[in-house]
Amino acid sequence: MIIAESIGFAATHSISEILGQIPEVEVSHGSQHFEEKAPLGQGSQSVGDFLSSMAEAKEAGRAPIAIHTLFPPQELKPACDAAGCDYWLLVRDPVAQIDSCYAWIARSILEGNANHFLQVLRISLNELTAAKMEASLPNALYYYAVNHVLSYNFLALGLGAQPRKMEVLLSDEAAFREAFSIADDIDLPHFQGDTVHRASHRAHSELDALAAPQKELILDRYAMTIGERSYRLHDMQMLLGYRN
Repeated sequence: MIIAESIGFAATHSISEILGQIPEVEVSHGSQHFEEKAPLGQGSQSVGDFLSSMAEAKEAGRAPIAIHTLFPPQELKPACDAAGCDYWLLVRDPVAQIDSCYAWIARSILEGNANHFLQVLRISLNELTAAKMEASLPNALYYYAVNHVLSYNFLALGLGAQPRKMEVLLSDEAAFREAFSIADDIDLPHFQGDTVHRASHRAHSELDALAAPQKELILDRYAMTIGERSYRLHDMQMLLGYRN
């Protein structure tokens, strides 16, 4: 049993599609219900029931893999350890992951998602003001994306989750097989020329209506306090191996 957890924006669709081409694998993507595979927010199991469903799939002779569940890491990681489920963190270059998240949240708000709009206001406005940055809509959206990605990854890493880079998994067949326990005699068309790429959060033309956020300033001033220490973007880049 494997859970490749991710906040998203790290080729989870592409990786799930590659795995879905393997008959022996039962893959759940973007769901908290392993049996029904319902999208996030449309029905969920408890963490315990989710892992029990994965165990039942394993007992039935399938290889259960879940990607991008968004269960809280502080609940899922210990439960996986107790259940003998391999739990690791799927990551991407942090700035690229943040940019993808920004495109997603901006598009969602421009399409009228009131819940997301309220989340952005709640998380971003006071922080932007405290950091002496302009509290504009583009800045609020980008600050939300920075916090959304970095806070989740810092939490999972702090719990001991092993990170794996999506850039490596999609380009290195041996790394992909090792990460997902795929036997050498199983064909993986993605690595034989039939490349899978699903850019699910690509920026669309409607985002052109937004002014550019102050990305460099926000990235430079963002800090997350854990215990008595503040962590910044460069800490995440170093932890994940994207910066020396």
